[in-house]
Amino acid sequence: MKKAKASILAGMLACTVFLSACSSQGGLGGGGKVATVNGTPITKTEYDKTYGEFEKAFHLESASPQQREQLADTLRQMTMNKLILHTLIANEAQKSGIQVTDTDVEKYKQDKIFSNPTLKDEFKNFLSANKMQESDFNDMLKENLLISKFMETKGGSQVAVSDADVKNFYSKNVDQFKIPERIHASHILVKAIVPQMKEEIRAQNPKITDTELDKDINTRKQALKAKADKIFAQVKADPAKFSELAKKDSDDTVSAKNGGDLGDMPQSNIDPVFWAAASKTPNGQLYPGVVSTQFGYHIIKVIDRKPPHQQTFEEAKETIREHMSQEKKQAFLQKWAEEQKAMAKINIEPAYQPKAPEATAGQPGGMMSQPVASNQAQPEQGKH
Repeated sequence: MKKAKASILAGMLACTVFLSACSSQGGLGGGGKVATVNGTPITKTEYDKTYGEFEKAFHLESASPQQREQLADTLRQMTMNKLILHTLIANEAQKSGIQVTDTDVEKYKQDKIFSNPTLKDEFKNFLSANKMQESDFNDMLKENLLISKFMETKGGSQVAVSDADVKNFYSKNVDQFKIPERIHASHILVKAIVPQMKEEIRAQNPKITDTELDKDINTRKQALKAKADKIFAQVKADPAKFSELAKKDSDDTVSAKNGGDLGDMPQSNIDPVFWAAASKTPNGQLYPGVVSTQFGYHIIKVIDRKPPHQQTFEEAKETIREHMSQEKKQAFLQKWAEEQKAMAKINIEPAYQPKAPEATAGQPGGMMSQPVASNQAQPEQGKH
């Protein structure tokens, strides 16, 4: 439940990334057919798009070919399972007259995101970090809202959460609503991740000895530390330039776009060395030196800190309601999907038959990763 205390936007975005697949109800566009679900085609275009979304979820854009190949079968299965499930939902929603319009999408964004300045900034950061256009996000959100509306309409009392349910949850889990101390900090990062550097060096020179490798790593680290020291000297000489230098020089590309701002961070989310340094730094001040962590070299500025806080029921109730609603909807959709797949006529083209063991609920996509193809389409599967 601790994760339920994250921002509305963070939770909504996570669901959107993993639940999105079809950008329209029914047919799925062009590009050749990879499967049919009760006569509705799933196209190669949509398959490739969804596969790419899972690659992003696994952060495989910059992975080595070997790493990508190791996960390829699993991603293929997750992709097909997801598209089949969404086709089942889209077809049933269309038959039941369940629709989501562009107006619904804009209203949701206005109510849940743009009305809150913090979430509005977080939304911009999300788009930037995921190299996503707002129009792409709108398509994903539209599908996510369709699924939510579908579950509410079809699930009825099975997915309803009463006020009494919410109060009971809070009473039984009050300790989970203790918000720890948070530090609002900015940083400039000069990246120096040793395992990553070793992999890069060995890829360039497979015959390098361990002694030569260590020497090369030390040389690189010295150069990177010197770069960080130079940036620190510039910031110390003119603290007002911190944001400018972060945008120009920080290797943390996400925070760099915001002048190095990392937002409010609890200790559990921060490298312990970074936290220790930030904890010693007064508000509005620089830590007096470059800080070395597993990620590289940091110039740290502390903006503010918030003491521990016990959320009241009034503060927590909407988060609890959303959390409980999602759990109930997930359970309903799991049961519904199992019933539907048992009756569905699903045909997958041979080249797209999943070969990997079944993906589990712990993998990206959660329940959406569970096999949904019927016995007509699925080969025998092993256990992951």
